[in-house]
Amino acid sequence: MRHYTLNMQIAAGCSLCETKCLKLAAMDSQITQQPAYLARKSQFDNMITLYGRKPVLEILLTKDISVHRLHLAKTNKSSAIVDQIQSLATARNIDIRFHDKSSLSRISRNARQDQGVAIDLEAPGYQPLSSFVPDPDTPTRLLLLDRVTNPQNVGMIIRSVAAAPGCAVILPGRGAAKIDPLVFKASAGTLLRARIYHCADTPTALEHLKSLQVTVFGLCADGNLSFADVNDTSTNIFVLGNESEGLDDEVLALCDGRLAIPLANQVESLNVSAVATLIAFRGLI
Repeated sequence: MRHYTLNMQIAAGCSLCETKCLKLAAMDSQITQQPAYLARKSQFDNMITLYGRKPVLEILLTKDISVHRLHLAKTNKSSAIVDQIQSLATARNIDIRFHDKSSLSRISRNARQDQGVAIDLEAPGYQPLSSFVPDPDTPTRLLLLDRVTNPQNVGMIIRSVAAAPGCAVILPGRGAAKIDPLVFKASAGTLLRARIYHCADTPTALEHLKSLQVTVFGLCADGNLSFADVNDTSTNIFVLGNESEGLDDEVLALCDGRLAIPLANQVESLNVSAVATLIAFRGLI
């Protein structure tokens, strides 16, 4: 009887905890759907956060880069570079926030390499994919990078996209290289000038794009189509795959066609950034 009563008390306690958790989850859901919260959240849809002392210093020395906020760890010891970073931000009237290490790591998302410094940059061209609307009068070439993991490749692709008119890149949040100082450096400073759409993952992005009645092409070695088969008068999506594995079957199944680039001399493939440049400047040269 004693064990039975104890079990009943434990069960009641668990039910109470579960009820509290459900109530808290409901409250969180209500908060995240409130207009004020959504408005604050949307402010960061067009921002890119970078980190590291040298990258942040270079950014602050470049006056045409629009900075929203500088984040510094409270534990930073005084040094020439930290003092210069803070001095430059103050001179430019940039908002400076000080954080403990754990808070700063949530902002930089890279506690190992942020060196106690992070910076929010205003990037008007950096937008959620949901904001993209095809314009029948202005065809767009969108390059979707599926599991492209090398930051240098991503940066060089962004550089090509920024240089080519009518071109944009789509960066999934899962499985691909994150925008970081290495990407920024490889882009040669064009990261903040390129048109970049961010999304959760490739399959979800492709399903959304197909609902917009645009054509999706997957680049693969055994493709049965050539670029001569692409209608340049309409918006097209070109999906570029992982540096080693290419596109997987799930992604290929969502493509309307498979494109191949003819290669000679037994060359099996091109670097993904080279392929991206070919597509970006297709029909322009």
